[in-house]
Amino acid sequence: MVTDTSTQLQLRRAFNSSPERLFEAWTTPDILMKFLGPGEVDVLEVKADARVGGKYSVTFRDPDGDVMVVGGTYRELVPSQRIVCTWAWEEDDPKLAKESLLTLEFVPRGTQTELVLTHENFRDETQRNNHQNGWTKILDKLQQLQRPFAITGLDLSGYMVKDANRAIAFYRDVLGLEPTRIYPEGRGAEYEFSDGTAFGLWGGGEKVMPFQPSNGILFAVDDLYAAVGAFKERGITIVMEIDLPDCCMAAIKDSEGNSVFLHKRKS
Repeated sequence: MVTDTSTQLQLRRAFNSSPERLFEAWTTPDILMKFLGPGEVDVLEVKADARVGGKYSVTFRDPDGDVMVVGGTYRELVPSQRIVCTWAWEEDDPKLAKESLLTLEFVPRGTQTELVLTHENFRDETQRNNHQNGWTKILDKLQQLQRPFAITGLDLSGYMVKDANRAIAFYRDVLGLEPTRIYPEGRGAEYEFSDGTAFGLWGGGEKVMPFQPSNGILFAVDDLYAAVGAFKERGITIVMEIDLPDCCMAAIKDSEGNSVFLHKRKS
């Protein structure tokens, strides 16, 4: 929804996101870089000292290659609720310089958040219309960027197994992996590594669970060729060996039929 006068505009937009995440988006330079350029305008740099009295600046480049800079001062910052800041473009002609005021309000609406953007004190109606067009495109980009949640990494990966105790013994005997946690009733185990990653073996315990062998997990190894040699000495079949410009890997089958890849980066 849009409401405006000749020197003021107000845009309202509902987002499937929390007030906290929207507030973070408008105060974090790396995120602002992703959506603050309207349409085909690129954002070259964002500086933001997000505190009352702190300064910010945004450098844009339009499709013709012209560079534009806008900046201002934060007047009010209420986390997850409200941002108020001045807004002024760097002008070649000092007579065109005009400081306007931008207010962003984040209003919870059930599972959504309504963003109320109010921009006022424009030089004239033409400047107001230009900003209305720009802000509309910016909010379109932000809407595509914002989601109710964000994937931040991979906490745990693993395999389903038919016989958890048998699989645990295989990973201990063949790969030297000791579980950091063993689930009771034959339901599997988890393994934590020094780099913060984790691996799991999941069995059905006393319940019958559908099983299908899987592949796709790559374990980092310090010496792939030594590992391959050790497998061959024990009569373990190497089902695949790959040597690529950036890495090399080899695969065996575990006791349940899952593919186990050992992987070594070359960089």
